[in-house]
Amino acid sequence: MVADVNIMRITAAGCTLTDITSACTRVSTSDSPTPGAGNPIPVPTSGSNYSYWLSTILYAACAPDNSITNITWYTDGSNTFGTGTQGTVITASEYVPATGTSGSSGIILSTACHLGLNGAPSDLFLYASGCQLAVAGSIATATGSFPDDHVVLQVSIDTTASPGNSGEETVTWQFDEA
Repeated sequence: MVADVNIMRITAAGCTLTDITSACTRVSTSDSPTPGAGNPIPVPTSGSNYSYWLSTILYAACAPDNSITNITWYTDGSNTFGTGTQGTVITASEYVPATGTSGSSGIILSTACHLGLNGAPSDLFLYASGCQLAVAGSIATATGSFPDDHVVLQVSIDTTASPGNSGEETVTWQFDEA
């Protein structure tokens, strides 16, 4: 039987999992699993403001016949957020709840602030279909969360950004199922 795999957003200190597989999820200045239009990232008068970091993981609702391996994550490679808006991404070996000042700015995603990161975050648009972000982990004939790593991303807004909604981006998870 083909596995039923969902993309889960992880929030809160208790590691709340929210299925975002078919949803349009937003980054914001809160650790809400479904922030909607609440707590947008304000355009700063100087420097940058950040979203709370967004952590995602895969979840097998129906187990694969044998296994799921070779997990990758990528974007379309083109930043359509708009002027003054950037994104960064990295994998993490453990979940760390996002923090910051709700309604104002999240804490910058860095190895100093998120001790579970597997290195320094980089431009999320560097990861496209020909150059995917490798995500460690696999799952055999079982259900539940996997892989071993989370994918953590953050959006930043600088003074050149325009107020209002930014463009939308699509990310893709890919894996081999046997």
